[in-house]
Amino acid sequence: MRIRPAREGDEEGIRELFRVCFGKELSYEEWLWKYKSSYLESKSFVADDDGKIIAHYGGIKMHFYSKGEFFNAYQGCDVMTHPMYRAKFFTKKGVIIKTAEAFYAANPMEFIFGFPSERHAKLMELQLKWEKHRFINIMKKGTENFRPYRNPLLKIETGWNRTGPMEIDNLWMKTRDSYLLSIEKGSKYILWRYRDNPKGKYEIWRLSGIFKRELKAYAIVKIDKDELFILDFFILRNTDFRKVFGCLEDFALRRKVKTIVLWVNPLEEIYQKLKNLRYKEEKGIPYTLRIFEGSKLSARFFLDQYCFRIGDYDAA
Repeated sequence: MRIRPAREGDEEGIRELFRVCFGKELSYEEWLWKYKSSYLESKSFVADDDGKIIAHYGGIKMHFYSKGEFFNAYQGCDVMTHPMYRAKFFTKKGVIIKTAEAFYAANPMEFIFGFPSERHAKLMELQLKWEKHRFINIMKKGTENFRPYRNPLLKIETGWNRTGPMEIDNLWMKTRDSYLLSIEKGSKYILWRYRDNPKGKYEIWRLSGIFKRELKAYAIVKIDKDELFILDFFILRNTDFRKVFGCLEDFALRRKVKTIVLWVNPLEEIYQKLKNLRYKEEKGIPYTLRIFEGSKLSARFFLDQYCFRIGDYDAA
C-alpha cells in the first residue's frame, strides 16, 4: 500500500470509492469543480493498494479574514476509507490516519476545519489532534411569523446575470469588517462556490435602490420543497436590516416558502436582530478544527468567533 498525492487518472477510482462509502455518486463534473476549478486550489491524498484507491483525504484551500488579518486554511472534505480497510480506521496505524497526516505535512496551513458527524468529531479529536467540537447555531422562522415588507424604493431581483463581480467585491469590502471571523468572500469565492457549482441550484437574490441601482444587499439561497435556506447574505451597514429581511420574507412567500433557515454565530450583531424578528434557534451539526504550529489564530478564537453560514458546509 502506498500513500501519495492524488494525480491525473485517479478520478475514477476516487469516484468509485465515494460511491462505495456514501452510497451515492460523485459526478465527474462535481469532482472537476471541486478539485480542478477551485478559485484557490484543492489538494488530496490517496491510499493506493496495488492500483486500487482504498482511502482519500481532500481539502479545499480557503482564506479567512478578521479585522485586517488573513489566515491560510483548508476545509477538509471527502474523507473516506473503503469498508474492507476500516478495521484500523481510527487506530494510530490506520490507513486514514496516515493519509490525513500525509495531507497535513504536504500542504502548509494555519488550520484545517470542517463539519464532521459527532462520532467522527470525537475520533478526530482522539487520533488527529483536532479540537473538541462545538455545534452550529441554526435560526429558523415559520410563515406564521413572517413580516412581509414592500418598499417602492427597494427592488428585489434574481439571476446571476444581474449581479457583476465588481458589485460583489465592493459589497464585501464594505461589510467584511463587520464579521468577527469569516471566510474571505469576494466574487471569486462566491461565483465559484455557488454559481459554478454543478451540485446545487443556488439562486442569488439582490436588493438594490430603484433609481441608483446600487447593490444594498444580496443573499444566496436554495429552496428545498417548502424551506428556504439562506446560504450566505451580505447587507450594507447603513441599510435597515429589518427592511432587508422583510423583503426576503415577502419574496419567500411569493415562492410559497413556509420556513426560512440560516446559520448565525450568537456573538454576531445580527443574532439579536434576528431574535427580535422572531427567529428561533436550534442546535445544529458539529464544527471543529486542527491548529498547526506557527498559526496566528488560536483554536478558541476560531470556535468562538467563526461566523459560519450554511453555504460554508452545503456548497462544499
